[in-house]
Amino acid sequence: MFFINCLLLVISLITTFFLFFHLYSQGNNTFVFSILEFIINKVQLLSLPNDTYNYDLLQNINAENGIKNINTKKQIISINKNSHHHDADEYISIGAWVPLNNSLILQHLKGEVQKNAIKTLQNQGFHEYYFAMNNFEDTESTKLTEELLKSTEETNLKIIIILRPPSEGNSDTNYDWKGWIKYFNALEKKYPKSFEGFTIDDFNWISTKEDTKFKNNIDFMEHSKLIKALEDKDNDVKFYPTIYFEGRKTDIVDTKYDDYTDGFIVASGCYYNVSTLKKEFTIFREIFEKSIRYVVYPTITYNYSRQGYNPPTDQLIQATLSIASDSADGLIIFRDTDKPVIQEYLVNQDNKKYLGTITKMKELQINDEKMMTTANLKKLLNLQDAEQYVNCQKWSNRFNKAYDEWKELSQKEKENDKWKKEILEIIKKDK
Repeated sequence: MFFINCLLLVISLITTFFLFFHLYSQGNNTFVFSILEFIINKVQLLSLPNDTYNYDLLQNINAENGIKNINTKKQIISINKNSHHHDADEYISIGAWVPLNNSLILQHLKGEVQKNAIKTLQNQGFHEYYFAMNNFEDTESTKLTEELLKSTEETNLKIIIILRPPSEGNSDTNYDWKGWIKYFNALEKKYPKSFEGFTIDDFNWISTKEDTKFKNNIDFMEHSKLIKALEDKDNDVKFYPTIYFEGRKTDIVDTKYDDYTDGFIVASGCYYNVSTLKKEFTIFREIFEKSIRYVVYPTITYNYSRQGYNPPTDQLIQATLSIASDSADGLIIFRDTDKPVIQEYLVNQDNKKYLGTITKMKELQINDEKMMTTANLKKLLNLQDAEQYVNCQKWSNRFNKAYDEWKELSQKEKENDKWKKEILEIIKKDK
């Protein structure tokens, strides 16, 4: 078989030589190079050994030629399961959080354009779409939401609505929690396939606004009787609060709100540092025992940009993807879904060779972080101060200590919830 393939290749090369000569003499260089690229890819395919990596290289070549090789298993994914640990062979859910690309902001698109954008997101490998609503009494906003849900009802894409906390809201933001729950219950009944549920952003984060009464968002949730409203939530309406590893009053999230949640969206305020990320996942998994979707930041956020940081490097993003893919039940790509390093991951997330590459990037990133000190960080990045770096080092120390203490527990001690309180005391920050 190999001999026949080689013979056919030689014949095609001889034939193509004369075609090249003719086209090149006519000045049609673009077409010549397209044919050349096609032949090179065919040579790569013929030279493949008959082993487990054949499919990986084939997938890469197809992607380069614009041929989408979509695994249908990725199109129907539910992570609302009793066991929150996923096996290595399971696919994890990928979500898009308010994309930067205007052509993918689904709620603002209409008709066929909207449906095509939904297909584009699915073809790229996304299973969930997140967008913010400000007021369920705003008729224009609810109209856009229903049009999106109606379009998505014909697909496997899940819609999750983001509610803004006081730290992000404005005078028009509606905090009538009972009204929101009634609205969501109605949406789920009308669009049971497409409407997944909602999240409240920055649930255990602080507010830096001067005009807010509560410094901690979770204090406002208590004051506004969110739990009372959650008691009326239908079981099929999922609630995934967005919490931070470094958030405040995480113990209250566990003791008071856990029973009303269906999983958590987890983010890191120290996403430039991945050295302790695996340990942070371990601690949160043991505390909450529910599914975790992790927010991946391909773009810089305010806390880092205000201190002069450069945007996240490809190495940092790949290291994050490597750790989170093994530790979370789902990933959420924050804003910059089109970034090449993200698109590369989406295409190759089941490619063993690629996964090996990002594992090496993780090792390099962690090694770089170990070599970093406050002094050379300021010099390297030309920062005015290293406040964020120092704060994140303190958080790393907390999680290292919490992990070490958890690791020393016996199995019997781990089965007793008493240890959670002790671990949360180590990592929480209320002042």
